[in-house]
Amino acid sequence: MDEPGPGADEPQGATVAAVALPAPADVGASGVPAAPSSTLLQPNEEPPPIYRTRLPPALTLRYEVRSGFLRGDGELRWRPQGDTYSLALEARVSGLTLLRQSSDGELGGEGLAPVRFLDQRARRSAQAANFRREAGKITFSGPATEWPLLPGSQDRLSFLVQLAGIAAGDPALLIEGARIVMVVAGARGDASVWSFRCLGPETIETGVGTVHAIKFVRDARSTYDTTAEIWLDPARYHLPAHATLRNRSGASEVDLLLDGVDTAPP
Repeated sequence: MDEPGPGADEPQGATVAAVALPAPADVGASGVPAAPSSTLLQPNEEPPPIYRTRLPPALTLRYEVRSGFLRGDGELRWRPQGDTYSLALEARVSGLTLLRQSSDGELGGEGLAPVRFLDQRARRSAQAANFRREAGKITFSGPATEWPLLPGSQDRLSFLVQLAGIAAGDPALLIEGARIVMVVAGARGDASVWSFRCLGPETIETGVGTVHAIKFVRDARSTYDTTAEIWLDPARYHLPAHATLRNRSGASEVDLLLDGVDTAPP
């Protein structure tokens, strides 16, 4: 989910019946944030905190995909296994694969810890972000840009599950005005602090019926920032029932509306 720009935050079916969902897994969080980095943090800004997370079990979420006046479909496949995970999103419109992303990494005290993020857009080659913990930095397959790897950093796909895990892990963060903060990196040399502000409960209509969601927004910090609106679904592990990301011009990069939920095969 990226939109190019000169700043740090540049690029970048049918309804199914309800299913019995397995219990989520608890992941405890502890640790001390790294020292502030002037390249990611604003003056006097503290590093993002470390949160307790309660991550969802393996699932596939199916979505209606919207792009302007066009409609399509897609799915988000979440597969935790032991101390690792894989996550993949594919979105299609009018027979064209609009977006294909994957995030693979580790699970631990901070929740998701991405190792490699791949991003491929329609008619573009795939690009990657590498989270190199041994070197303490984020690097990219294309640009020579490097960013410090602060604890809790996510990519532009993993943040969706991390946000859900944090929300499930601490109900106090679901109150209007609360904030969830993390570094988010794309695949084209971008990384910046994303602060999600809770707007409180909001009812939305989806392909699985009415969802009593909790809405979060990511406010822009600069002209080039991606903005986001995320409606978390408490009935489905706080995973997104609706998610919209917009680039600096206000055009939608990704617009997903929940259309079905499948439990993953054992």
